[in-house]
Amino acid sequence: MELTMFERIQLLPLFQGLSTRQLQQIFERIKLDFCQNKERETIVVRGDRHNQLIYILSGQYSAEYVSPGGKYRFIEILNAPALLEPEGIFGYNQDYLRTYKFVTDGSSFLVDKNVFKNDLINYDVVRTNLLNLLSTKYQKVQQQVWNLKNNGAIEKRIIRFFCIHSTVLSGYKMVKVKMEDLAELLGESRTNVSKGLNCLQDQQIIQLKRMGIIMNNIQTALTTYQIQ
Repeated sequence: MELTMFERIQLLPLFQGLSTRQLQQIFERIKLDFCQNKERETIVVRGDRHNQLIYILSGQYSAEYVSPGGKYRFIEILNAPALLEPEGIFGYNQDYLRTYKFVTDGSSFLVDKNVFKNDLINYDVVRTNLLNLLSTKYQKVQQQVWNLKNNGAIEKRIIRFFCIHSTVLSGYKMVKVKMEDLAELLGESRTNVSKGLNCLQDQQIIQLKRMGIIMNNIQTALTTYQIQ
């Protein structure tokens, strides 16, 4: 059974726990900018100022991260519903870190930053959801193994590289990187990185393509190598 608009919004971060009546009250007082989006439409570009909260209501979208210096690009295909980089609305760096585009037709809505700060944040449920969201993100970052060099088998370090750059540990991931650059990032020889990649491909965990290294199911990789 297809969800109503209110039911979809109640599934979104920050709005979970709000009643239908509370959402109706919000919609009566606050202007939310709803959009119908087309395949390949750009949602936001890396470096754009975080002047609004962007919710993806339906459809698939891509998230692309480009490393400083442009040595590699990391691309994910993700599913709605989602809230894009909510941690960026406050703090030292308030620019988007990734470029987001629709992969399929979809829908979204925008909440102006001032509306969020002056009105929505007054709801206890919204404040609690925001704190939970930011705390969870911080805890996950703390659990990540950021030092990829000399830390276990090369196959595990390659998988961790994918994990560290993923916004969500599910779905399609691809990294576009030269072999020598990946070897440098992992603190390993080009030969050993090549062996590790081929081993992962033999296990059907990754695919080596001319356009990049593809991982279709990161959860399979984590389970196979018992990575927490």
